[in-house]
Amino acid sequence: MKKLNYLNSRRAVSPLLATIILIAITVAGGLVIYNLFFSTASVLSAQISIDVESIDIVKTSSQILVSATIKDGGNKPITACTITIYGDTGTATLSLGAIDIGQTKSATLANPSSFSVTAGKSYSVRIAVTAGDGSTLDKSMTVMCTD
Repeated sequence: MKKLNYLNSRRAVSPLLATIILIAITVAGGLVIYNLFFSTASVLSAQISIDVESIDIVKTSSQILVSATIKDGGNKPITACTITIYGDTGTATLSLGAIDIGQTKSATLANPSSFSVTAGKSYSVRIAVTAGDGSTLDKSMTVMCTD
């Protein structure tokens, strides 16, 4: 009988303390969900983007010059950037390599082998970009050859 009295005489957690514990658990759970949501949202909003500042094809009587300037306009660093220009015969390829976010990179190629163009004519250009996470971007445009 003494044992039964002991069990009946135990006191529970006060309602005020129980309420404070439940509120703390709710706030902690909310913070965890908040952090998970915004870390996932920032990963999903990361994008690869480029700004073509210039692509030029210049043909003189003695040589052909091809140059390009590209800026990383996205929020992912670029690990590889290749520009291919399709001429009358052959292609000219410029490799800009890695470009950091917000940075600009240029490359120039003189007298590409097996590549010919005509002054005043437009040529197709393909820009292939790869980001560090493996995502890619392909952009096509035309550029006029000047003399």
